[in-house]
Amino acid sequence: AAVAKLFGGSPAKAKATQGTIAVPKGPSGLPQINDAKPGLPLQGVVMAFTGELDSMTRQDAEEKCKAAGAKVMGSVSGNTQYLVMGSHLDDGRQVTETSKYRKYLDLKDKGKKCPGLLDEGQLLKLLPSAALPAPPVAVPPKANGSAEANGSGSSLERYMNWVDSHAPRSFGEVLGNASVVRKLTEWLRDWDDVVLKGRKKMAAFKPGGGMPENINARAALVSGPPGIGKTTSCRLVAQLHGKYEILEYNASDARGQKIINEMAQGIADNHTISFGGALGQRKVPGLTRRAVLIMDEVDGMGAGDRGGSAALIKMIKKTRNPIICICNDAHSPKVRNLAFSCYDLKFSRPTKSTVAQRCAMIARREGLDVEENALEELAESCGSDMRQVLNQLQIMAKSPKYQNSGVKYMDMKSTITKDWSSMLGPFDACRKLLSSSEGARLSFRDRMDLYFVDHSLMGLLIHENYLNSVSKKPVDADLLNRCAYSADLMTVGDMMNAQISKHQQWNLLPQMGLAGCVYPAHVTNGFVGFPSFPAFLGKYSTQSRMRRLSTELHAHLRLFASVSRGGLAASGYPALLYSRAVSPLLRGDTEAVAETAAALDAYGLRKEHLVEHLTEMRQHLGEEDMFKVVDPKVKAAMTREFNSGCHAVKVMLPKSNKRKAGGAALDTPDGFDDDEDGGEGAGATEEQAEDDDDGAAGGTMVKIKGKAKSKAKGKAKAKAEGDGRPAAKAKGGRGRNK
Repeated sequence: AAVAKLFGGSPAKAKATQGTIAVPKGPSGLPQINDAKPGLPLQGVVMAFTGELDSMTRQDAEEKCKAAGAKVMGSVSGNTQYLVMGSHLDDGRQVTETSKYRKYLDLKDKGKKCPGLLDEGQLLKLLPSAALPAPPVAVPPKANGSAEANGSGSSLERYMNWVDSHAPRSFGEVLGNASVVRKLTEWLRDWDDVVLKGRKKMAAFKPGGGMPENINARAALVSGPPGIGKTTSCRLVAQLHGKYEILEYNASDARGQKIINEMAQGIADNHTISFGGALGQRKVPGLTRRAVLIMDEVDGMGAGDRGGSAALIKMIKKTRNPIICICNDAHSPKVRNLAFSCYDLKFSRPTKSTVAQRCAMIARREGLDVEENALEELAESCGSDMRQVLNQLQIMAKSPKYQNSGVKYMDMKSTITKDWSSMLGPFDACRKLLSSSEGARLSFRDRMDLYFVDHSLMGLLIHENYLNSVSKKPVDADLLNRCAYSADLMTVGDMMNAQISKHQQWNLLPQMGLAGCVYPAHVTNGFVGFPSFPAFLGKYSTQSRMRRLSTELHAHLRLFASVSRGGLAASGYPALLYSRAVSPLLRGDTEAVAETAAALDAYGLRKEHLVEHLTEMRQHLGEEDMFKVVDPKVKAAMTREFNSGCHAVKVMLPKSNKRKAGGAALDTPDGFDDDEDGGEGAGATEEQAEDDDDGAAGGTMVKIKGKAKSKAKGKAKAKAEGDGRPAAKAKGGRGRNK
């Protein structure tokens, strides 16, 4: 009846609709479940959920189904047996409008295998009773070949890490990234033909465009998250090639500039660096083999490895042996220059189901009984890090608790904590905080962990999307009060952020995250499909640009105008100057260029100040750009006029933003604010302008906060004149003293 009410039909019609699904029925009228394994009544059943339930949250229902042995999928396919329909959605829509239900109707209309529909009551009947404890599971004996089973293995084999003992031995055992491994194999196979014999290969065409792959590079750069098999795959490719000897260096080895230069000298002579002698010693060519150099963790070359990255790039350009570099982040500033010289190959994380299947096979070999849902939960909490998953399983295998009863899904759920920083990005974390269905399941610790996924961006994301999350709720006084309260909380968080920025009080960071991000998201939460990018960042970029243009323009006008930099934009002075400079050009007469040049020369301005500074400040206030309607011939005449060299610049601004040692060079826009504070900088500049013989319209050049020049040469010249000796000419000059 509940399903019939949900879809707008009669109960009889709903029963007839469910009867058309080719699923075996049990005695109770529900689809028959698989009870082949004791204690797991839903073992092997594939389910999917859509909508929100009434008696429990959707997350709790999924966890109960997983604990019963079911496999919960995120989409509907022909392999899905049940589709559990909730009563409502977070955004107020009907459950029949979801993509999963539309997929169910599409499969049904095409006559393909489709899942059965279950409401909340039918789902509760399928779930086992919580009062009945699950019977103990008999742990299968270990394989005969294991060291602990026969007692003949050595201590090394008995306590060997599972990561090493179950490492892939062939390409078929490599977990995921098959296409990337194939590319690496082909690159190493054709390395001699491409590099030594000059037979270049054509890069494949990319349908989406972009830079072609550097398949003819002398080195390969393999990047990807940790623990997914990058080093193992590279070592396996080199071993199965059979032509090279592997030389591997990681962060524990010294990889400074001197060491890598010695490596380059040995590799250029086609000699491997063996353990027979010290690094750099000459080897006997008949007793050595060619080597493939594997440089692991190249993004960690720093501090003690100073100069190693530059030496590695130099070695790659002249090496006669292949080099494979491995890193975690190919976009890191330390690896960015190296990536241009290498064949870039990116590894991706395998899915949690793929990791769970491989770990289940390894656990069976080691005699540990683990549910598949428990392995998927472990893989998800570790971010599909195969190394970390195997280490966790090996620790559990040594525990007497799990040796007797095996590892259940609820055991893994209660003992394993998820690392949100490795699983989610800032946009996903924002969606979880603002979605009422997902946020209700999060504890305070989980919410703070989501904030620290990216503490510099999370507050801006919440501020941008907190109103969108409640946009579909009915507007009443309570909703408006919640929105206002969230805005007040963000204000408090912004004041804490100011204290952190100005006074470096980083101990306020957790309080800032609570007041400016976590609690406002709890007060005003609803539904957000995908968070919008913070518009503040774009506005702040525009504001910074206008601040820079206003500062540079004020540096020229401060010799002749008393307006401050802060009041320049609203004073009307730029608009009047723009009108006097552009009005003659609008007549379309090339002779009018002289009037515009005279107006700009009076203030020491150039053409770029008219085109860029005055125009953009005008557009920032909503005015129209009149310079773009000027005749192109007049523009060309104006360019020739200002390039003739007859128009002097009165103020020379520094070109570099870097602060020079021992000088007071201006490196921030705030350096021009001295006139507003009554400082001495403006007075000194005005005094220099008044002391000029040529007046305000002359060719005087005033440097803003320039570095004082050395007077050593002048003192030496004065001393030489006082002694009656000729002063020596500057070093490097033409001619000789006579």
